[in-house]
Amino acid sequence: MAERLLLVEDEDTLCESLQRVFRAEGYDVDRADSAEAVFKLLSDKSYDLIITDIILPGISGIELLTKYRRQNPSQKVIIITAYGSMAAAVEAIKAGACDFLVKPLMHDEMKRAVRNALDKPGGR
Repeated sequence: MAERLLLVEDEDTLCESLQRVFRAEGYDVDRADSAEAVFKLLSDKSYDLIITDIILPGISGIELLTKYRRQNPSQKVIIITAYGSMAAAVEAIKAGACDFLVKPLMHDEMKRAVRNALDKPGGR
């Protein structure tokens, strides 16, 4: 069975591009454009990895990570952002993110980060 990824990104073009890349790699990929949409999906499905932007409508990607990992500490999450700073990276890692990537994203970099996250035991 294919590993399941959830892309949380409100920028349609980027989300569609990543969805195509990961489907071509053999992953089962769903997408959401807000943290609220994520919680609806997570009530019915589970994912091997969540990839979320920091800046989302409603709560941030880091708040999403923090809230969901309280319920599911082993959930693996990669944070992506166009506004990368050392402080944001530290906050994401402290919240439990497996990785922190800055846009613009290179497909090879994303594929490597996803594979590394999925290969790690536990939530980190």
